[in-house]
Amino acid sequence: MTFRKKPSISIDMKKNIVILSLLALMFCMSAQSQNLNRNQLLRQRIELAKLRQIRQNLQLDETTFVQFRPLYLKYERTLANIDFRSQNKIMKVNADSLSAQDADLLVLAQWARARRLLQVREQAYAEFRKILTSQQLVKLYQCETEIRQKVMSELRNRKKQAL
Repeated sequence: MTFRKKPSISIDMKKNIVILSLLALMFCMSAQSQNLNRNQLLRQRIELAKLRQIRQNLQLDETTFVQFRPLYLKYERTLANIDFRSQNKIMKVNADSLSAQDADLLVLAQWARARRLLQVREQAYAEFRKILTSQQLVKLYQCETEIRQKVMSELRNRKKQAL
């Protein structure tokens, strides 16, 4: 009788899975929550989880992280004020059902959101660049994208499991 050894998962991978699961759970909870204080606490917990993941991926020392943290939180909170939900509205609307004026307003609103997002990112880049290297900034944007993709994947998986 032979026993097969189960494949092992590294400690870093386990931490990432736990963090991402926590992020997904917090994201789901925030969508259901109506209480403002509860949403604020949840947002703070999400921010902290993201900061931990970013610090690990960028391998920031304590001094750099202390400088980076308030800049990143400011950046995150500014991004939170941009209405991303309506970003895809232009793709979901039946163009033939719109008046010319409504279509113009929809396109102009899309451009305004894109300009605002670009403005926020350019401003944040200038601030981040004072304390991070260019390579770390690339890693930061990659890390943010990975976190967003993992959270969305986790949400899709949970939605499938709920059905």
